[in-house]
Amino acid sequence: MRRLFWVGVGVVVTVVVVQRGRKIVAQYAPEAVVDRAERAAQDAGRRAETFVATFRREFSQARSAREAELTAALLAEGQPDPDDVRASGLRPADLRGGPGRARHAAPERHPDPEAEIAADEADLGYSF
Repeated sequence: MRRLFWVGVGVVVTVVVVQRGRKIVAQYAPEAVVDRAERAAQDAGRRAETFVATFRREFSQARSAREAELTAALLAEGQPDPDDVRASGLRPADLRGGPGRARHAAPERHPDPEAEIAADEADLGYSF
């Protein structure tokens, strides 16, 4: 109980000292110093806001450009852009051959390995 009492006394003393200190600082601080500090704080806030807005804009532009590069690198020659396919309203089943095609059917075997690779690339839509 004694410890709790002294903790309470410490809190009260701290609050009183802070309040009195603020009054003393306000009493002895020249108005010009206070005004300058306020202007400096507002200016720093504006600079930070400008920096964040510029950073977000440049980051978004760079991200969009890099996404376009990666998409172009992954698409096979002649393959439509995924955004265009989504915008056209086609479903994935339309691109795979429709619902009549078995999902896990054995692939057709071609006697020519090049024809087999071309068939795989046509199904997958990309090439390495």
